Amino acid sequence: MSIDEAKVRAFLHTQPQWLYEHAAEFNLRPIESKILSFQQGKMQVMQRKTEKMASQLIQMLNDADANHTLMAKFMAFDQRLLTVNTVTQWQRAIRDGLKNEFALSYYALKIVADIPKNVRVPATLLAEDRIKAISEKLTAPVCGALPVAALLELLPTQPRLESFLQLPLLWKDQVLAILVIGHENEAHFAPDMATEWVTAMADNMAIVLARLLKQVR
Repeated sequence: MSIDEAKVRAFLHTQPQWLYEHAAEFNLRPIESKILSFQQGKMQVMQRKTEKMASQLIQMLNDADANHTLMAKFMAFDQRLLTVNTVTQWQRAIRDGLKNEFALSYYALKIVADIPKNVRVPATLLAEDRIKAISEKLTAPVCGALPVAALLELLPTQPRLESFLQLPLLWKDQVLAILVIGHENEAHFAPDMATEWVTAMADNMAIVLARLLKQVR
């Protein structure tokens, strides 16, 4: 039975997978991308979409785990604050929380508010007048930027610190204290870092300090 070339071509156009399936019989090496059937092409597109969705899901789960871990750290930090009854205990709770929950050892904490006569405050927490003047200009967390010289002098000189967090502890729009943290990694406190959680942490430190300084009625 004879069949003309036009019919062969027509058949192969309508059934491109036939040539792919019988290529070995004719010693052919067809280019797969040109003979894939519509169904095969569609399956490949679906597979790529599925792989992309799986990758996105893995990233979402990783982000959720990271957020859960971060929230647990902030909660543990706040629980330390709930147990304090003196300014010395407050100072110790912050020190231990920074070190144990966040692995932050290089920091300076200074109280800039007026101290009532009947409240005992460790001398290491008392701020000089120049620190008080600087603190008045801080109204929100500042990340990444190098602190002014006076604040930088409060931090350890070794190791070399490359990024910083300047955190005012505000109570009723008044700066009660200032916390400056340094890190060896220049990207740890990036300028575009979200500060919602550290702001909440600062608020909690401030309200406890306000109570200890007899400012909460």
